[in-house]
Amino acid sequence: MRLISIISVFLVLNNVRAANILGLFPHVGKSHHTAFEPLLKMLAEKGHQVTVVSFFPQKTPVANYTDISLQGIAEIRKEAVNLQKFEKSNKLINLLGMKRFIIQALAFQGLSDLALNICSKLVRFPPLLEALQFDYDVVLVENFNSDCVLGLLHVHAIKAPVISVLSSPMIHWSYSRIGLPDNPSYVPTMTSESTSQMSFLERLENTAMNLYFKTWFRYSIQVKERVILERRFKSRLPDLEDLARNVSLVLVNTFHSLNGVRPLLPGVVEVGGMHIKNTASLPIPQYIERFLNESEHGVVLFSWGSLIKTASIPKYKEDIIVSALSKLKQRVIWKYEDSGEEGTLTGNILKVRWIPQYELLQHKKVIAFIAHGGLLGMTEAISAGKPMLIVPFYGDQPLNGASATAIGLGKAISYADMSEKTLLDGLKSVLSAEMRLSARQASKIWKDRIADPLDTAVYWVERVIRWGDQDPLHSTARDLNFIEYNLLDVAAVILLAIIMIILILRIVIMKILRLISGGMKKEKLH
Repeated sequence: MRLISIISVFLVLNNVRAANILGLFPHVGKSHHTAFEPLLKMLAEKGHQVTVVSFFPQKTPVANYTDISLQGIAEIRKEAVNLQKFEKSNKLINLLGMKRFIIQALAFQGLSDLALNICSKLVRFPPLLEALQFDYDVVLVENFNSDCVLGLLHVHAIKAPVISVLSSPMIHWSYSRIGLPDNPSYVPTMTSESTSQMSFLERLENTAMNLYFKTWFRYSIQVKERVILERRFKSRLPDLEDLARNVSLVLVNTFHSLNGVRPLLPGVVEVGGMHIKNTASLPIPQYIERFLNESEHGVVLFSWGSLIKTASIPKYKEDIIVSALSKLKQRVIWKYEDSGEEGTLTGNILKVRWIPQYELLQHKKVIAFIAHGGLLGMTEAISAGKPMLIVPFYGDQPLNGASATAIGLGKAISYADMSEKTLLDGLKSVLSAEMRLSARQASKIWKDRIADPLDTAVYWVERVIRWGDQDPLHSTARDLNFIEYNLLDVAAVILLAIIMIILILRIVIMKILRLISGGMKKEKLH
């Protein structure tokens, strides 16, 4: 009887009525949406009614899944990073110094322009405004370069709990939303290339970047998006920072064994790799399969993701890469947009327009991965146990590269300083028996979890639907202002007390000295 009761309670706690779920993902990066899509589909499969506002509607209808397409209001960012422009800006930055910091600042400036442009369109987009007329049980919102949709939720008086979803590690402005500490002495910022063990100069840089990017987001995005919202709806809105502090849960695309140990709260759940479980298996083209199977020493996979246009690489840089790769005994598959219909074969290098990346990483003939350090590729590589040579460019890529290096999953080298020697040395390290063994070990640790990351994400979404604000998961630190959080008022009182004690002691000592001096004068007179 007792067993039946326990089972009944378990079923109640692990099931939730069919809920009405809204997903707001107004970012144009395909890789971001790839991270969230399996969660949205799984929720629909479980019977929830899921409405998704994004730039990436489903190509085939999915039961219980309604798309509101944003296509057309902004250009989708695919192969949008031109390495020729990256090269020119690099030369100027090298002259100015502070190279990496300026690269990151320039990249983020583009993100603020993008956010404001999309926000100005969202506030007048009829399909979205119509969807916001309905009631929802929970709202999933991407936490990246915009808070515009939080303002729209407030305008339309949607009271459902909000869950923030990140395709990257925690961003500089994410921590305060849930009351999570981000002390820059040991918590590297998303744009850092350091691990939690930092030298003095690294801590100094980490602190500067932490402060800079929080200030940038505040004044380049939140303040300006609030103006856009208030002009459109002709009413005063709360500060978007205050609205952001009302999130109930944060799902972050990390796991500590890869991304490093960070302070966490019940309301911050690591679900790194949640896109892998339900990734539809894509066929490997026959000409690629043949190239793989005919390789005697294995194959190195080379891809810089969906955002970087690899074919825009300067010729001298491409010559460096080709010269280094041609010296390998392994074959190489290189995602290169300007290749032929069935690839372009030069020596041991096959350039192809498109690759089924996850399937290739799982292939027994693929033994290593040259990547840019995007988190989706990182999680796919560690899942497959394949060592990586990481060439980071911007965003979280330097941090991901440092994390992979720290756990023995791979090695990171600089694109700006890349030479044939550094590239070959890096490849030799990654292809060594020690690194390949280390990568397999890292994979086993990464997979060793209490539950699959996608199942974990679904559980926490349904838990928020069940309990909402009755079960707060945040820290009360998020409700403290800057002075209270940093104990500046307490420090001021302690300092004042010390000053008062010093003044009182000074007065007492002066009086004692006067008494002693007066007594000595009287003795002399006698």
